[in-house]
Amino acid sequence: MDPRHLVQLATILEKGSITQASRHLHLTQPTLTHNMQTLEMQAGGLLFERSRYGVRSTPLGEMLAREGRAIARQLRDAAEVTARHRGGIRRQVRIGVGPVVGAAVMGALAHQLLARLPDLALSIQSDRPHLLMEQLIDGRHDFVIAPSWLERPPPGIARELLVADALGVFCGRTHPLAGQPLGEGAVDGQSWISLGTASPFDQDVRDMLRAAGVARMRAEVTVLGEAFTLLDLLSRGRHLSVLPRFPLRRLMARFGVVELPWPGVATARPMYLWSRASAQEDAAMAQVGQLLREEIAAMAAGDAAEGPDAAAHAPRGAA
Repeated sequence: MDPRHLVQLATILEKGSITQASRHLHLTQPTLTHNMQTLEMQAGGLLFERSRYGVRSTPLGEMLAREGRAIARQLRDAAEVTARHRGGIRRQVRIGVGPVVGAAVMGALAHQLLARLPDLALSIQSDRPHLLMEQLIDGRHDFVIAPSWLERPPPGIARELLVADALGVFCGRTHPLAGQPLGEGAVDGQSWISLGTASPFDQDVRDMLRAAGVARMRAEVTVLGEAFTLLDLLSRGRHLSVLPRFPLRRLMARFGVVELPWPGVATARPMYLWSRASAQEDAAMAQVGQLLREEIAAMAAGDAAEGPDAAAHAPRGAA
């Protein structure tokens, strides 16, 4: 098979029509149609079905399109490597990080990595943890900083514990429950901000709430893959949200958020450093991994020394 044909198939399915794909690829429609006919003959089946609404992938077409997308990413990566080399940058590290964790630690981490490794260039992507894992498996990241819902890492992926974290319940300083003892049923029926019902962590959150007697969780807002909106909205004092303690305790003072004295047992949510097992054989990548572990360990130790309630005792209404 011609790799270019796989890239073209991925583009057709992304654009939804051969017409749009031909414009994007700067190919004539007859050429693109002929290439797809050749690919179908080689693959032994239909790649997509046409309708007046555009094209729809077949299972075979989607499998081959995934390979096409991987090839396109590799070509883009090669172009980026060339551009960075011309600019004098010899090493790039691609880091994926969960949105809340990224907001809490990634600025400091990037600063330290660049200070200690001057020839380094960083590519940082924030996304939901389960999507980051798919991207890591596909080779789109060198490291991922995120919690885990898996009992063991996928084949070819290494995992190291960074912080033995747990979940807490947070709200803005002006929320009626802020600073108050939580009596029975106090949080039942409150308005919540959710991180997504499709998240693999969602059941853990619901189990934690039920164990504390929360019969009804009314999620007025769902925020996917983005931290600033969630924290800004939470700070306004209308909502509650279940969030990991380690990053939130680093963000509480900045966003005017406090942790409620939760009556139930906190659910563990350890944070890990994920990487491709093959990357550990690369001395430069191993050095970056070691720096990431050291810096996050220092952050966690510093937070523990200050105490969990340091930010919570700031005056109500402080910025």
